[in-house]
Amino acid sequence: MDEKEKYIKKVKTQLAVMMGKGRKVDKILLSQGLTRLELFAIQQIYEATNGDKEHKGIYVSALAKKMDIVLSSASRTLNSLEKRGLISREIDPDNRRNICVMLTEKGYSVRKQCLEKVNLMVGRVVEGMGIEDMEQLIKLWNRFIDQMENAVNDMTEEIDEPTD
Repeated sequence: MDEKEKYIKKVKTQLAVMMGKGRKVDKILLSQGLTRLELFAIQQIYEATNGDKEHKGIYVSALAKKMDIVLSSASRTLNSLEKRGLISREIDPDNRRNICVMLTEKGYSVRKQCLEKVNLMVGRVVEGMGIEDMEQLIKLWNRFIDQMENAVNDMTEEIDEPTD
């Protein structure tokens, strides 16, 4: 096995370990019974309304686009959130074909509780690692993401290329 293959194996192993630890993190951060996708949806709804409870909400289609998921997945996620009273949906009076999604009081409360836990955990991590190491990690992580994006784009183009 050459050096490149060793590093590929090492990266895959570390990513798998990180994903496994993610389940433990979920128990802490998602103690409200939410999935990551549901918490992400709640946060996207909050951001779309700038936290303004009087704002009419966000269209389901716009939410799906912001979350980079298909409309059917967004609908399933919203159905789950609505059943638990975390969101409400209303027909847009300006365009009756569109449905606006907004957080309920319970949705705002659950979001706040989850984010308090996120802030506590991240604060502990920053304290443990130190600012300089965190800066370096963020810099390298962004570089890693850029490289992953480039690889995905290249591979997508290769798949999409017509064959003769």
